[in-house]
Amino acid sequence: MLPISKTITQAPAQLLILFATLALFLITNAIFGGNNSLNFIPILIAILIVIEILVFVAIEVKEGTKKHGWKHEIVDTLLALLIAVVIWYGVSFILNTNSPISGVVSCSMLPNLQRGDFILVQGALANAYEIEMTEQELDSLTSDAIIHYEGSNFTIKGSIFSYCIYNQKAELCQFFVDSPEKIIEEKGAFTYKYERCSLSYSDGGNATLPCLSSVTFKNHEYLTNFSHDTIVYASPKDHLYSLIGDIVHRAMFKINVGDETYYLTRGDNNPILDLQVYDYGRDLTNAPVSEEYVRGKVIARIPILGYFKLFISGYLQEDSQCRTQLDFTHIS
Repeated sequence: MLPISKTITQAPAQLLILFATLALFLITNAIFGGNNSLNFIPILIAILIVIEILVFVAIEVKEGTKKHGWKHEIVDTLLALLIAVVIWYGVSFILNTNSPISGVVSCSMLPNLQRGDFILVQGALANAYEIEMTEQELDSLTSDAIIHYEGSNFTIKGSIFSYCIYNQKAELCQFFVDSPEKIIEEKGAFTYKYERCSLSYSDGGNATLPCLSSVTFKNHEYLTNFSHDTIVYASPKDHLYSLIGDIVHRAMFKINVGDETYYLTRGDNNPILDLQVYDYGRDLTNAPVSEEYVRGKVIARIPILGYFKLFISGYLQEDSQCRTQLDFTHIS
């Protein structure tokens, strides 16, 4: 690597190029992102940022080797890696988690967290609705759902919201879209009620969408609460969200089952709990998240900076949810 003085001299120019390219990405993404036929433009710029990072590292290695030889370069590289590891473990120790930093990949937490946010994570118990359950009650939360409407009962997997994504023309789903507040969904120990949420589009358009209104457990009704902590967790391999990576969602319930603790989460911009999401194509859903899979709770964020981590990890394109914002009526 280059001597420290030389590196410091070059670093501002390299950072300027990186942030200028990132600014270009943000501008083109705002214009061409989403379903626009030119949405490949911001993706290409994101790839360019990754290439720039690789090129800057390669240049530094090449010039360092040219001036001081491979042995000196290898020593400098190992020293840099050692310093990075020491800093990582130091921050991990202070914040009591093995994953003290992360980047927000999706737009499921709008407007409170944005895609590309760089977040700081602390290993600590999260604030959420706290309830006591037996093992049988916990297991029942992933059972089939019984839908009550117009005097009829209908048994489905997942939730009525997930079911209707795959069966939009079904009579039940037409009724759900028109009158979500008349639907009662029983799923084990929980009873779910729905309402109509407003959906705002980034282009100024508006619509409505059925969304979860409340959850009832043992005759106590729990509304959505945005004052609860947002947690980062690694979804277990047999869960649907394990296909995505680490999840950054708000803790809605903290469930105590004897000495074990589980969390139920929901994205602020999502219409239902993670527990209710069911993929009929893959036959996969999500279950309550054991505390051992929780990285910690979000304690701070730095906007935009997380994009570098996203691009390096291969998350180049935003999803359509980044162009919409849900507005809930009944919140605690």
